[in-house]
Amino acid sequence: MLRKRRKIKTLILGDSFSGNVYAAQDLSNSLFLSWPGSTSALDGWGFADTCIDRTPIFLEEPDCLRRLGLESSEIDYEYVLIGEEASLKDKFSLRGEETPDYTWYDLFPRTYSKVYKPVLSWCQIIKLLRNSVEVPRLYANVTSIDPKEKTVLLEGGALIEYEEIVSSIPQDLLLSRLRGVGLEGIHENYAYLPYNISLIIGKIDQRIGENEVVVYALGRKRYVASHAILLKSVIDAVTKEHALIYVLTPLRRGADKTEILVKNFSELKNLGIKVREVVFARSYLEKYGRILKLGRSPYDELLGELNIRFIGRYGSWEELSICNIIKKILSTHKRL
Repeated sequence: MLRKRRKIKTLILGDSFSGNVYAAQDLSNSLFLSWPGSTSALDGWGFADTCIDRTPIFLEEPDCLRRLGLESSEIDYEYVLIGEEASLKDKFSLRGEETPDYTWYDLFPRTYSKVYKPVLSWCQIIKLLRNSVEVPRLYANVTSIDPKEKTVLLEGGALIEYEEIVSSIPQDLLLSRLRGVGLEGIHENYAYLPYNISLIIGKIDQRIGENEVVVYALGRKRYVASHAILLKSVIDAVTKEHALIYVLTPLRRGADKTEILVKNFSELKNLGIKVREVVFARSYLEKYGRILKLGRSPYDELLGELNIRFIGRYGSWEELSICNIIKKILSTHKRL
């Protein structure tokens, strides 16, 4: 059977924030390829005629979003440690990790007093980025990638010839699709910890200003969650007296999202945060809540020779903030 072939210069993999930032700058003969049904961690939930973020992400500086033509505002940052730092880190440490860092959700050290958040919500930003991308999109499952022949076989038999790949999909997933390069045992170098992220919108007794975020770091074993993050709701007039409460729970074993959400209310109560008049409560499973590459991979040099470039947090398989991602991607382009 004769396979349909298509020749392109750059194949961009992954409908992520980093993939769209890269594609928005790309003017070459490129193709944006995404798995059907795939989403970004920045995609949100529909609520009150708008969208609301599933993840509480802040910025360490304002200038990084300006590089994309977007603005951010400064907010006061209060970090409250409940218990011990060592106990907190035990909750999200990964095997082989001696001193775990925080997650990419930008839970900054206690030394920070100011952070920044975008004027638009992250779910609005990812929509704007997608609309700004002029690179053609294709949604299809990738069966295999032959880096020596520089071809990608899609489900259904179509074949894409490329000169280079720019990938923002999880690095271990990409490597599992490579053929003919001897990557046996590659998964042993990749570790990750899923997170359940719950969002509750309701009224609380604590006063939270419009330009303030309070982070409770839960370093006691009695708490299953690792962090509770409180923000003022500015979604619409109806919820202006409400708070956005994100609760992050590392998942050491399988757990039902509904059970975790119920547990979240109990743990918030133990913190002295009684939530009432709840108008929204949902949970989101972030499979790659924390990621870690276990030592230098023996395949790193080989991958560098295959003309595959890794971008973003998933693609690079390292904990990068949004600002880190933007800087690294735009540094490869002359045009903003």
